[in-house]
Amino acid sequence: MFRKAILLALVGAATTLGQALSGWDDTSLTQYLLTLQHVENAFFAQGLDTFADSDFTDAGYPAWVRNRITQIADHEAAHVADMTDALGADAPAACTYNFPITDVDSFIDLAQQITTIEASAGIGAVGFINGTGLEIYAASIAAAESRHAGWLTAAVEKRQPWDGPWETPLSPNEAYSLLVSYIGDCPDTNPDLPFKTYPALTVYPGYPTADGTVYVSLTLKAAAGTFYLAWLDGLTVQYSPIANGQATVPEGLDGTVYVAVVSSQAPPSEANLVSGLAVVQFPFDSWSTDTDPTDLPKKTARAL
Repeated sequence: MFRKAILLALVGAATTLGQALSGWDDTSLTQYLLTLQHVENAFFAQGLDTFADSDFTDAGYPAWVRNRITQIADHEAAHVADMTDALGADAPAACTYNFPITDVDSFIDLAQQITTIEASAGIGAVGFINGTGLEIYAASIAAAESRHAGWLTAAVEKRQPWDGPWETPLSPNEAYSLLVSYIGDCPDTNPDLPFKTYPALTVYPGYPTADGTVYVSLTLKAAAGTFYLAWLDGLTVQYSPIANGQATVPEGLDGTVYVAVVSSQAPPSEANLVSGLAVVQFPFDSWSTDTDPTDLPKKTARAL
């Protein structure tokens, strides 16, 4: 395995990020964030329409769980309404959506993933905004989504309330690749956003262990070459060589982690991404670890 902590100097960050998001401006970034919010809004509405109070209690959840999820659904509806109003005629409308939820457990599990992805998308968008004030809006939504995800993971699923000292930012291409499979038909009047699409990635098991093995399923049109599985955890990326469709799990991964297949050990970007992203989970308990100041997590950053 290879671990890389990519630290960006603030002076060079704007140039790097501007190059990474060629073709985007503040209007299209707002349309992108609204596109993702439409997905989440439809997801919570569908889940609440499908599962009544009795379904939650039959699945072993107290009544307050569905009540809180109803509050989250109200938040998502507010995000959609406000962003639609701000964009006016330029606002993308909702599409049709298909979510693989068969019971309350699968609904809650996917809710945790989607809210985490939405938080990462908002954080990732902040660095690309050109001072129009959208950065405050994106950051505000990301903070709300992060609270939703933390509550779902800790209070409902009885796992950790956070992933680590830093959240994981995602670029528009990365975040969209995680949600595009849920999107069906969209109105012809919706704007064409400059997404770059990638082959879908499947990594299993979805709850791997450090030093264990994961299996990578991906259909590539390109010729065979050397590929790595990139593990995006907070502001750090680790790499595992892929051989015979398998990769070894690095140590030190916590909570919700994103993975992607890349062609080099450079920060994942359009230059080396060969797949969309997938989600894997590394739950951890409440036992504290070594708090020696010389052994605490290091603040790092990666280019998107």
